[in-house]
Amino acid sequence: MNDGKSDFDWLAELRGSERDEVDGWSALSNVERAEIERFDAEVFGLLPYALDPVEPSPRVKEELMQRVAVPEIQSVHERRRGPVASRWLMPLAAGLTVLAIGMAAMQFGTVRRQRLEIAHLETEVALLSADAAALADAETGLAVAHQNLQLVSSRGVEVCALRPTTATQSNEGPYGLLFVAADHQHWYVKVAGLETGPDRYYRVWFETADGLVAAGNLIGQELEFASPTMPDGLLAVHVSLETEPAPSRPSDEIVLYGDEMVRVL
Repeated sequence: MNDGKSDFDWLAELRGSERDEVDGWSALSNVERAEIERFDAEVFGLLPYALDPVEPSPRVKEELMQRVAVPEIQSVHERRRGPVASRWLMPLAAGLTVLAIGMAAMQFGTVRRQRLEIAHLETEVALLSADAAALADAETGLAVAHQNLQLVSSRGVEVCALRPTTATQSNEGPYGLLFVAADHQHWYVKVAGLETGPDRYYRVWFETADGLVAAGNLIGQELEFASPTMPDGLLAVHVSLETEPAPSRPSDEIVLYGDEMVRVL
């Protein structure tokens, strides 16, 4: 043992080349050799229990204590570190969770307020757009009315009365007036007393020596129309009831007719 070998190194050597020199060993069979080796292992395995304990050298003892102590120290540090970390990690996680919930709620409230403000602004914009469109229509209508007023009150204007074509209609039936400017181009017609509806179109026709010329449809609730041009050689005016907006020829139902032009101014 003093030469650095272990207590059982001689057994390994004996199982090597020296064992072959033992008398009769080479003559044994493999089964007999295996039985002897098993017996030797059992005997030598019981030797440590029969011998007195041996005090290990200081170097071996120190190395053994280091191997045993290091895992124990590490486990102690790990046990200490675990509860300490959990004491501040759990409150930190809870605080971060509450902070995240609060920020989410605040963000949700901000988005909701912004959406309400956007919806309110969109409603105001729609109302303003509608008011602007209505104002534009009113301005257009006012400009047209002003032009028509200038036409009917201008010097040299002529008027043609439009009367019902059937004798059965009373004096309270429909009627109309055609105003023609002095240049015989600008004109304005307005009719009252005719029934209006979605499928009823009242169309104005100018009669000339060449036949009937379509002038346009009476529009709006007031059933009126104006244009800056008209054919030369006007002989008469017809107002027909149509079932389509722009027929090429008038229908047989002529509701108003006029053929006398009277100069007013």
